[in-house]
Parts: sequence; structure tokens; C-alpha cells
Amino acid sequence: MSFNRVSAADLELVMKHKDCAEEFLDGYTPPEADPDGCLDKSWAGLKYLLEAADTGIDLFFTPRPLPIDGYSGWDPEDVAYTAELLGKTSFDKLAAHYDPAAMDTTGVYPRIWLRDGNDGLGYLRENYARLVEIFEHAARHQSGLLQSFG
Repeated sequence: MSFNRVSAADLELVMKHKDCAEEFLDGYTPPEADPDGCLDKSWAGLKYLLEAADTGIDLFFTPRPLPIDGYSGWDPEDVAYTAELLGKTSFDKLAAHYDPAAMDTTGVYPRIWLRDGNDGLGYLRENYARLVEIFEHAARHQSGLLQSFG
């Protein structure tokens, strides 16, 4: 899963028209100064921790699907709201819910949690920092986000 900043106008265009979306995405390059919004394979682990900590942050149901499989869009208002929640949620709060055995048993992708133990927690910490950074950056610029999955 990854997130890339887009203007509100570009996001509106790609959300409404499949042809425009395909053309836009084919030529899209994230702004050079933007932080890296790639969460690698940590998305499910982060989802698990965000839900277990009852943060109110939902990476899957907040964005709106784009007319192209594997893409969703976050409008600037949702970005700002989520950035605010992320800013109030320390990773230590999430880490208190890190349970490698439960995560592997319930099938939290990529099923490395028990094997990797504290290294898995470090992996989630690193990617949570990326998640917070891209949302806060986009919110400061009053931008939307493109979310790609797969």
C-alpha cells in the first residue's frame, strides 16, 4: 500500500472519469519533495494496531474507490482529519497492542510477526512514521492522497 499527494482538482477529475484516471495515473509522478508514502507490506499490521488501539483511523473505508482497480482517493478534508488523529496517536500507544502470536493466528499479513518478534514491531514503527509523515505533509498542503494497493 502506498500514498501519494495530489491536488484536490486532480483527485476530483480522476474520481469521476475512468479515461482521465487512467491517463493521469500513467503519467503521474509524485512531487519530488514529498515524503515516501510507501508502507510496503506493513499495511495489515498497522491496520491491526490502529483498530486494537481504537484510534478511529481506518485506512480502508475512509477513502473513495477510483474507477480503476487498486486505487482509492482521500479528499483533503479526510486527509486533514486523519492527519490530526495520526498526530495524536503515538506509536507507543499502538505498540502496546502488538501481539505477534495473535497477529499470526488471525492471519495478519504478511505472517511474519511471531517469526520476527521485536523486528516486526520495528518494521511497523518505521512504516507508521511514514504514514504519519505523508498524511501530515498532504494536510499542510491542503491536498488529497491517492492510495494504491497491490
